[in-house]
Amino acid sequence: MFGALSLDFSKLVDIGGPKAAIQEALSEAPAQAAAPQQAAPAQPAPAGVDPADWKALKKREDELADRERALAALEKGIDAKLAELKTVEARLKAMLEEANVLKDAKVKQLVDVYTNMKAKQAAAVLESLEEKLAVKILSGMRGRQAGEILSFVETKKAARLSEALTRLQMVTPDQQ
Repeated sequence: MFGALSLDFSKLVDIGGPKAAIQEALSEAPAQAAAPQQAAPAQPAPAGVDPADWKALKKREDELADRERALAALEKGIDAKLAELKTVEARLKAMLEEANVLKDAKVKQLVDVYTNMKAKQAAAVLESLEEKLAVKILSGMRGRQAGEILSFVETKKAARLSEALTRLQMVTPDQQ
């Protein structure tokens, strides 16, 4: 009988007496004895309810509980994917920011290169560059130096670059 109740005789000393240890072990015994039984016995149908209907309702309840568990598992999976996507998005934003910083640094370096060139040479090279890049380079220069270079650029191209420079200066940082 003591084996079935799983009495722990070491508690006799810890608690302070055999009577208290036995009472505690007896109070724990029903919980321990019930634990191995996984499936609860089927509840009888309430009075006035057809047993077949009751059984169908219980089956439907079990199916719904299974679906609820499956949905909860899917929700956890979706939450995990969402967290992963947010992490990837943050990394991409950091990479874009880093690329922009590098791009700005390279443009500054080009501004230095063109600033140190003779105006006629710089104009010849700027004419062959993409207009956006040429505008960025010119906008990084002092006005007098940019004007001197533009004086050697073909007239129509110089006009387009000047218009683009004007638009660039009108755009505020929050509009970019």
